[in-house]
Amino acid sequence: MAFIDSAQRQHAGLVSLIAGLIIVVLSLLLAFETRAFFRSRKRRKATIRARPQHSRASGRAAGNAIRALEPGAPREGDDRDSSPQVPQVFLLCQDDVEPDEATFPHARIWVSARGDSDAGKKRPGNEDSLLLLPEHSLFAVADGMGGYRGGKTASTLAVEALHAAFTQTAFDDEFQSDAPIPRRGRELATALVKANRAVFSAAQATPELNEMGTTLVAARFSPDKRRVYIGHVGDSRCYRFRDAKLTQLTTDHTMRNLGMEGPHANDLFRAVGIDPSVTIDLVVDRPEPEDIYLLCSDGLPKMVSDERIGEALRNEADLEAAVYRLIELANDAGGRDNVTVILVRVRERLARETELSDGSPESPAVEDERRDANEIPAPIAGAERGSAR
Repeated sequence: MAFIDSAQRQHAGLVSLIAGLIIVVLSLLLAFETRAFFRSRKRRKATIRARPQHSRASGRAAGNAIRALEPGAPREGDDRDSSPQVPQVFLLCQDDVEPDEATFPHARIWVSARGDSDAGKKRPGNEDSLLLLPEHSLFAVADGMGGYRGGKTASTLAVEALHAAFTQTAFDDEFQSDAPIPRRGRELATALVKANRAVFSAAQATPELNEMGTTLVAARFSPDKRRVYIGHVGDSRCYRFRDAKLTQLTTDHTMRNLGMEGPHANDLFRAVGIDPSVTIDLVVDRPEPEDIYLLCSDGLPKMVSDERIGEALRNEADLEAAVYRLIELANDAGGRDNVTVILVRVRERLARETELSDGSPESPAVEDERRDANEIPAPIAGAERGSAR
């Protein structure tokens, strides 16, 4: 009997020990989960306080709060001098391509482009603008915000500033970058800095325009280096269509890409003209023959999936017809926003010194190239319709 009692006591002690260990483990887990909950709640409150009040980042105070969430932005207590702010440029190389390479004695590629813009079916006017500047291999799309008058003014000022910078060779603005940038890329980034100043200055000078701003995406091709530099602020996009595959080269500057979900996920945290300085993404890519680059305002991807965009480009060889097809798709899907499309096709350039060396007639390819080189219309800035080759 004594033996049985001793065994029972040992068993009871073991059960008590196990129960105690379970309680300790559960207490530790509860403490950990509670701590994680309050940390998450604190971060969520900070994000909500910084959230803009309008879907296109129209408030400057909200814009300042949102910029504090950007990676690399100065935080309270930083030693960095943030007054005055200096524009920032982040170099992003697509597919690990080198930003630059040796200059060839002749152009290795040439480009032809078509572009157009449409108000869509829901908006009373068109706040988008586009730029086709083929003599500088420069193409851009801007999507204004701040009401029709403000949005149209902002997008027009932005593309006009790009146009002036390249036609007047005015590249004297300074910015900070995270890596060395080749000359043609630096010039594009400088032109975007000028666009930001033009929009911001106009907003400061005219009270009824003080909430205006614009997105901006611009592509500058370097034919003798076989590079394209894509400057980007906001949610207008640049895609590349290669080997029947569509790839988005830019990343939207929206709260969704900072981890926010919900009704404000598509709000912008970067735009041109909402602050005296601007942060610019500069994407570098190496164009290949038969590539097509698509620049567009968000009115296209809002309404048309990437799959349908790629299908339209596969099925329509003519650039101008493809532009109209994409705009038609956006409107057929509801046309809730203005939509602007520029398509740029890349071709391999034939060396001029070998074209007629044997005295034979020009091939059809050379004839097409010569015709395209001689049929460059006047540049289009701030226009709602246009094409260029």
